[in-house]
Amino acid sequence: MATKQNGVLATFTPTVTPYTHSTQTATSLAITTQGWPMYTCPGATMVSGKLIIANNTGGAAAVDVAIVEQTDIIQLDAVANQPGAPDNYTGFSFPTGQYTSSIIIEGAAVSGTFQAGEVLNWTNASETTPSQSAYVQHWDSGNSKLWVRGLSRAQALEPDNTTITYTGATSGATIAVGTAHAGSAITRGHSGRIKFFDNLRGTLYFDNHEFRNNLDYRLGYFGDINQEVRELDNNNLSRSLANRWRPVATTVDRIAATNTTPATEFIDANGVELLVSGVSQVAAEQLIVNQKSIADDDYLELGGIVLGAYQSLYVKSTAAVSATLIGFEEVAEVAS
Repeated sequence: MATKQNGVLATFTPTVTPYTHSTQTATSLAITTQGWPMYTCPGATMVSGKLIIANNTGGAAAVDVAIVEQTDIIQLDAVANQPGAPDNYTGFSFPTGQYTSSIIIEGAAVSGTFQAGEVLNWTNASETTPSQSAYVQHWDSGNSKLWVRGLSRAQALEPDNTTITYTGATSGATIAVGTAHAGSAITRGHSGRIKFFDNLRGTLYFDNHEFRNNLDYRLGYFGDINQEVRELDNNNLSRSLANRWRPVATTVDRIAATNTTPATEFIDANGVELLVSGVSQVAAEQLIVNQKSIADDDYLELGGIVLGAYQSLYVKSTAAVSATLIGFEEVAEVAS
């Protein structure tokens, strides 16, 4: 179990604190955002603390504060636009704690039958580490479409003016994409863990594989109390300034002979491809402070904050206010 931290647990300055992701160009790696889950309580842990937001921007600033349990909120498109045009969303399946993906291999030269959950292996000479692997999420044999999750980089599947063959480690099945196969393509989507699916509103609460704050949300790390915590030496600079995130969007890049940007589709547990109409970070019911105005040269102090495992403190402002979470982590009982 990770060493418990105390003191300053996280800092965040909207529009200033940087993050990055693998598709950013080498000359402009740093991105900023107005809102960020600045700290996530690790597994088997509870956190008590207070949040101080100081405003020294030269004018009044409005802030939002929320306790969230996801990195992205994915809103499915209207049911009339989904396969079969059902009456509601209750027939779609996104089980809590399982995975979903919008990353797709559309290939050719298929042999065998891929198995959901098996390791997928391939070699991509364009990658720093050519030997690559991920996991099979779903196999659509009728359309030769393979949905995968857990990539090392968003671009790891993509051939660069060549052809790549992808092989299932258990099934031995293969599929190929690239210049040798007209019509083949890679959809540069997202994968991650399902936190909750609100089937009354068609809202998917999602933990993004490509997110990192004080915890590493990558598949195989997030949820493992021995690996998920990035910083064990109470170094808040390391906890707060090594952020990564490639947010889900309503369109994806389809990499083919002619690149396009189709609408995002996530696959449910029954293999249904579901269209997305919107993406956000926080829901109204998660806000504990909504557009609170802080005068210049003043601060807002929120005491008595308690976070359970995998609950995150989210702060947003259009102004460069300074948010600091001060508190301590302690061991919490793990459900058995």
